[in-house]
Amino acid sequence: MLWIGLGSLAVLLVSLAMILRRQIGRPLSDLLEAIRSAAAGNVRAVPASGADEIGHVALAFNAMVSKVSERDAALRVEKERFRALIEHAADVILVIDAAGIVRYASPSLEAVLGITPETLVGRPLLDRLHADDHAGVAAALEAVRGHAGRVVEPTEFRVRDAAGAWRWMEATGTNQVDNPAVSGIVINARDTSEAKAAEAEIARQRENLHQREKLAAMGSLLAGVAHELNNPLSIVVGRATMLEEDAAEPTARSSARTIRIAAERCARIVKTFLSMARQRRAQRSEVMIDRILDACLDILAYNLRSSGIDVEKRVAPHLPVVSGDADQLHQVFLNLIVNAQQALEQRQAPRRLRVTAEADGAGLRVEIADNGPGIPESIRSRIFDPYFTTKPAGSGTGIGLAVSLGIVESHGGSLTVDCPAGGGAVFKVSLPANGGDLGPDDAASADAAPAASRGERLLIVDDEPDLAELLADMLRPQGAAIDVACGGREALARLRAGRYDAVLTDLRMPDIDGPALYREIVRCWPELAERVIFVTGDALSATVQGFLAESGRPLLEKPFTAADVRELLARELGRSGRTYTRRREPS
Repeated sequence: MLWIGLGSLAVLLVSLAMILRRQIGRPLSDLLEAIRSAAAGNVRAVPASGADEIGHVALAFNAMVSKVSERDAALRVEKERFRALIEHAADVILVIDAAGIVRYASPSLEAVLGITPETLVGRPLLDRLHADDHAGVAAALEAVRGHAGRVVEPTEFRVRDAAGAWRWMEATGTNQVDNPAVSGIVINARDTSEAKAAEAEIARQRENLHQREKLAAMGSLLAGVAHELNNPLSIVVGRATMLEEDAAEPTARSSARTIRIAAERCARIVKTFLSMARQRRAQRSEVMIDRILDACLDILAYNLRSSGIDVEKRVAPHLPVVSGDADQLHQVFLNLIVNAQQALEQRQAPRRLRVTAEADGAGLRVEIADNGPGIPESIRSRIFDPYFTTKPAGSGTGIGLAVSLGIVESHGGSLTVDCPAGGGAVFKVSLPANGGDLGPDDAASADAAPAASRGERLLIVDDEPDLAELLADMLRPQGAAIDVACGGREALARLRAGRYDAVLTDLRMPDIDGPALYREIVRCWPELAERVIFVTGDALSATVQGFLAESGRPLLEKPFTAADVRELLARELGRSGRTYTRRREPS
């Protein structure tokens, strides 16, 4: 019985052990193993069966595992999202520690600066920055250092890229040193080089527009003053010429000649002012460079003299004639002489300016040389670039030499600069010749005026009686019968009352101006319209140019000489016969 009892007890204990192992031990072992795996980062569910306490614990553990898995998946998605945002952002994102060492650089660094993030990580941020910007960046970082969450103020600085060029960056950021996930100052930097260049270009254009507006206003004023000076100058030049012709005594003739030369110089200056003030299309003709140089030196004579500059002019005789636009070439030499004058003002006396013109092979060469400070070799290749200037703001636009180069090259020539070892600068203008030259004898023959044939009847129309009488006095010695009309209305009355072989009329008159008078002559006396000569002191006006091109009639520019008037009148009367038939006016 004892052995039977012990055997039954053993069977019972074995059965109980098996039951405990299957119902309690194995679930607890699986649960403990799952807990150990979760602690190691490998979260997995455990089999859950039964409704006992262990089953409830397993179900709770499995629910927790499910939530942890969902959280981990969400964290992985969020982490991937932020990684994609940072790595594909156009801006450069940096993380620097409290000592200013770069701990992280986004991949966009290579796209912006051409350098890999690895070359920047572990190095001080300031090492890559322009030396002039170190203080500003260091101050911005110092302002947030030690202040968690403090925002870095927007700061501009220059960074050297892979090619060695300086790129402008604008950066801001936040102090995240106390954030264990960051442990640094997060910097967000944007490349603003193109925006900087655009702002600079806008500023240059604005300054250029401002300069143009000032030049336009000055040109308008200059044109008005020059036009008003032309009328009295015409009288002075004309009367002095007539006095010189009629004077019997050498002393009187010499005095008249002195007056005429001075007045003609004033007339050249006024004409140059008008050329500078009026913008017109280029007109090519035969140009004598020596006369252009004389006109430039006439205009600048006072400024050169008051600046203590000694001018030496070496112009060879019988220079070749150049085919070009006289006003544009005048602008070139005026720019070069003004530049030389401004350069000489920077040095002590003696100040010397030398203007040389001579034949050079198939053309001619003009040199404007000064003994000023010269041009540094570092900027010598840039002086012809548009808007490049070494002058202070407001003292120059930087377009003078660029415009001069364009004009010279459009004439088939070249403009170069040389800085001799002895100092100073020499600007050389080479221009192709037109295949001929005008010497003193040719110039004299060109100025000689053939006399008009006698017996013509002329009508002179001008609202200024002194100018009208001057023209009449110039032509009466040739035997012409002359009537004077002080305005277009009186001229029409005289035309209706008599016959005339030619009409000399001013263009600007208060009642009926020259164009209106001409159109009336075309309507009523078409044959006479072929012998109308216009007189004006502002031939460069766009309105005058347009009307002259439309009518095809010749122009006598103020101030004029008796030879100019007689030559033009003789040419026009010889070109068309004197047949004159008055047209009946419509009733």
